[in-house]
Formats: sequence, C-alpha cells, structure tokens
Amino acid sequence: MIGPGSLPRWRPMIRKRTLAYTRVRRIKRRTRVPGTPAIGHHEVVLFDHGAAELPTATLMPKTRGLALLAGLQNWLLARWSWLLPRTVPVLVAAIGLALVLISADYLGHAHLP
Repeated sequence: MIGPGSLPRWRPMIRKRTLAYTRVRRIKRRTRVPGTPAIGHHEVVLFDHGAAELPTATLMPKTRGLALLAGLQNWLLARWSWLLPRTVPVLVAAIGLALVLISADYLGHAHLP
C-alpha cells in the first residue's frame, strides 16, 4: 500500500551546467566595409550553385488509350520487378497447391473394385 508522500513530487527543472547543456554563444561576423571588394567572389561564383542533377524529361501520350496502355505497362513492370526475385518460392507453392487439390479430388471419390 502506498502511503501519503511516497509518490514523486513535481520539482522545477534545474538547469545543468555541463558542456552539453550550456548555450552556445554566437560569434559576430565582421561586416564588410562599403566600397571594398568581396573576397573570393566573382561573377561566375555568384550564379554557380555547384553540381546539380539535370531535369528529367517526361513524354506524355497524345491519346487516353495510349495513357492507359502506358499505365498498365508501368503497373505490370512494377509487379514483375517484385515477383522476379521470388519466382522459385512462388512456383513451388503453386505446384504444392495443385498437388493438394488433385489429392483432395482423388480422396473425395469412392474407388470401389
């Protein structure tokens, strides 16, 4: 049985003064004096954002039938890419299913002499 005062009490959060809990002081950067050139920047760097991927072109079909056919092709390709590494286990399971159905049919009929 729990008596009075045995439950934990709420205490205000005490801030720890360790390295992980201290606030990082921000260092002010030097401001450039107007009229002086920027160091290390020129026209090429201002517009060069580094290596980036080129945009991908997407071909759109002209008719709705071609769009449906392309959608069906993409769907089948996605299913085949999933099934390809699992082909052998699926074939073994299908053969086992067929054998179970054949044996059930065989046992379901009376074989009298």
